[in-house]
Amino acid sequence: MKILIVYPPNQLMPIETPRPDGSLGPLYLAGALREISIEADIVDMSVGTSKDNLQDTFYRNELQSNGLVRIGMSRERIAETVSGYDLICIHSNFTPQTKMAFEVAKIVRQVNPDTFIIAGGVNARSLWPRFLKTGLFDLICLTEGEEIIKEIARGKFWGIPGTVAYVEGRPILASARPAVINLDELPFPAWDKLPFEKYELIDSPHGVDLTSQRQRYAPIMTSRGCPFRCTYCHISKEKEEHLGIGDLRLKSVDRVLQEIEILRRLGVTKLFIEDDSLLAKKTRIKELFTAIINLGLTIAGVNGVNLVHFFQKVGSKLEPDQEYMELLANAGFRQIVFPVESGSQRVLNKYATAKLNLNTMEVLKLTRIATEIGIICPINMMIGFPDETEQEMMQSIELAKKLIDCGAPYVTFFIPIPFPGSQLYDIAIRGKYLRSDFDPDIMNWKNGVMENTTVSKERIVELRDWAWENINPSEHIRKRLQESMKSRIAG
Repeated sequence: MKILIVYPPNQLMPIETPRPDGSLGPLYLAGALREISIEADIVDMSVGTSKDNLQDTFYRNELQSNGLVRIGMSRERIAETVSGYDLICIHSNFTPQTKMAFEVAKIVRQVNPDTFIIAGGVNARSLWPRFLKTGLFDLICLTEGEEIIKEIARGKFWGIPGTVAYVEGRPILASARPAVINLDELPFPAWDKLPFEKYELIDSPHGVDLTSQRQRYAPIMTSRGCPFRCTYCHISKEKEEHLGIGDLRLKSVDRVLQEIEILRRLGVTKLFIEDDSLLAKKTRIKELFTAIINLGLTIAGVNGVNLVHFFQKVGSKLEPDQEYMELLANAGFRQIVFPVESGSQRVLNKYATAKLNLNTMEVLKLTRIATEIGIICPINMMIGFPDETEQEMMQSIELAKKLIDCGAPYVTFFIPIPFPGSQLYDIAIRGKYLRSDFDPDIMNWKNGVMENTTVSKERIVELRDWAWENINPSEHIRKRLQESMKSRIAG
């Protein structure tokens, strides 16, 4: 069976910074197929194949009728690329990219109607009725896909646990499939299939990289799931299903070291750790980072660090664990995004699992210490929850200003988006903050998406823009604007 795994092209708002995908899901699928002696092809269609020039892909900017800029291979090149495959797997993690997944599937259908098309990823499994309704997809993966892809490659197409398919005009849900609990049993991701040379030329990795070190980089996950249940999280609904996919599961230290060695042999010196809750088990992290302290790696965590894990109990108080943070810094951690989320304790309690207590956890002191030991710590804030007042939003903005004064290089103000798969999505549908027939194209953190909120979405956007421009250092604003324009100019 000839198999292609696809990262679709990208679409984004004109003010956004384009980035390649290169996330881990497709790499795990390719690794799983290797275990049964099948070599799948992988194409990141935002940058193209080895035959494509970046000027014709990543720097090819097409303004669409929806107002979003399309980045990636032309439709004609996609048609040439997908021809001749028996099975095509389309990766769909992000709701705003739904249209791009549909576009690729439509082209595949036009080129070869008999190609078996499956989709997976958080967005595909959350919006599976929409995916199947298009008539473009044969099957949707509703859970982790490493074992599912093996079954399909061996010739089983229907009734696979953990999938849903249209059979004779109606959706047929197969039985549920528990998640893999022992992550050491997972295949090794096929990192060697990433277009490293193209990624290096673009130099726009996941998140805002402030380390100023141009290095070969790759994503890695040392765990899956998270102990918290924040309503806006992409896996918050899955944590209710009790099948393990949202639960915190850990790779052993030995397994992580094996993965790091594979990446080092590929020339990777910079790791972007993508865990949903990297620091949840402090003793494990201490063992891991002690082991890699002399490997010369640069490490960034732009996702999944919960601030409670940076504190330790000293008497009756919680204090920042400076020794722990120094270990991380000595092992190569240069940048960790601090998800402070809100300056309102009520908002944190209701929407963020109370994972940060502003009264007992001194985030200002934590930020000062991180800065002093050489860890760059940008801040994430969220303003615009359905019942959040303007006063509470101003509490977040005021805290953000104090964090900048303590050494944070910048603060990003996100508008909460009720992505399908999150508890916030259910809250938004029940509260009539979002129509059930919403347009996925609008589901962007720079947009005010929810209607009928305590503060209007127009005012939320106004406050967000004002805060970004007035709280952040002018030098950071200038660099971000330059970065967002770089690909437009190059194109």
